[in-house]
Amino acid sequence: MKILLINPPSRFLIDDNVFPTLGLLYLSAYLKRSGYRDIGLLDLNGNHSLSDDVDADVIGIYSNTPQFPEAVILKNRIKDINKNRKALYVIGGPHVSGKPEDAVEDFDFVVCGEGEKAFLDIVKYADSGNGRPEKIVKYPYIKNIDDIPFPDRDLVDIRGYHYFIDGKLATTVITSRGCPFSCQFCANNAWGKTVRLRSPENVTQEIKELMDKYGYRAFMFFDDTMTLDRPRMERLCDMLKGLGIIFRCFTRADTVDRALLKKMRASGCVEVGMGIESGSQRILDISRKSETVKEQMSVIKMCRETGLRVKGFFIIGLPGEDQGSIGETISFLEEARLDDIDVTIFKPYPGSGIYRNKGLFDINFVDDYEHAWFKGKPGDYQTTVSTKALKAEDILKYRDEIEAKFKDKRKIK
Repeated sequence: MKILLINPPSRFLIDDNVFPTLGLLYLSAYLKRSGYRDIGLLDLNGNHSLSDDVDADVIGIYSNTPQFPEAVILKNRIKDINKNRKALYVIGGPHVSGKPEDAVEDFDFVVCGEGEKAFLDIVKYADSGNGRPEKIVKYPYIKNIDDIPFPDRDLVDIRGYHYFIDGKLATTVITSRGCPFSCQFCANNAWGKTVRLRSPENVTQEIKELMDKYGYRAFMFFDDTMTLDRPRMERLCDMLKGLGIIFRCFTRADTVDRALLKKMRASGCVEVGMGIESGSQRILDISRKSETVKEQMSVIKMCRETGLRVKGFFIIGLPGEDQGSIGETISFLEEARLDDIDVTIFKPYPGSGIYRNKGLFDINFVDDYEHAWFKGKPGDYQTTVSTKALKAEDILKYRDEIEAKFKDKRKIK
């Protein structure tokens, strides 16, 4: 059995060769543990060309929403190249997990949600011809994610990705799956709302492997909210403290306090990312963010006092957005004095509450997968989203103005 995993290019990014595709590396590790060794990975980020010698029995393609049109084009081209070999074409990832019907005509199998067990069963079927899964494959989540082997980072040139923290080459680690919150703008399609946490011991083992095998001393923890479970975070900080590493992570204001932030800083954390979204409490409430502007501002100031940098993430064009809420966001930014920001335009993704219940919100939009990226090159942003008070062009104008005023130009990447 020859298996090929593919990550389509993200042409909309300034640099799409920053992070390895951990989801596919997890798939490879899971397959190898089950005895399948002939696995390749074609990461078209950083290299957008597809060679003419692509050839495999099972071809698995990852896709988020803005990658989806490219994923279909890739599959058709590979099928043409691979016409002398009858292969199975499989797609998975956030987009089809939220809207599998988009892919049922173009692919043999559509994997919804967590991919390890589902993809393994598809490979077993391709190998033996027995036990054909349903076309749309969705399995229960793996409860104990400590049982999942570490990503197969040997499958790629792991140090060929260029992400840096404080001048040190860094790589990504995920220590949990799932998010318990109900933000209506979020499409947490792949891992769902059921939170599963890796043990601090398991995470530390992976960090030590990355240090010893690959030479990393800087890490980006990519959990949606790393600080969900305070005792676990405290224990992990204790275990990381003596390793001499630095790291970034994402948090929420309602999951930390001064004591935990100090402990994180002592363990090597140099920066936290916070999804602030808007400086308007009204907009946060409409979106069911379940946080307050006051909480967020308080934690930003705590971070500054404990020596942690803060990067804030903002969305322009959420339901109910108007000139007043834009003004509140600008006032929040002026007071917060964040170390860095990302300002994106709202893109309703399949699976999100707003996408599923459009009529319940002050929002108008059409599907435009090609331009559905939330972060991209300055000057290339587009939107089809509007509210009663703001036209699409107004939302784009405010996004550009806020970035120009508050974004450190050295950090546009």
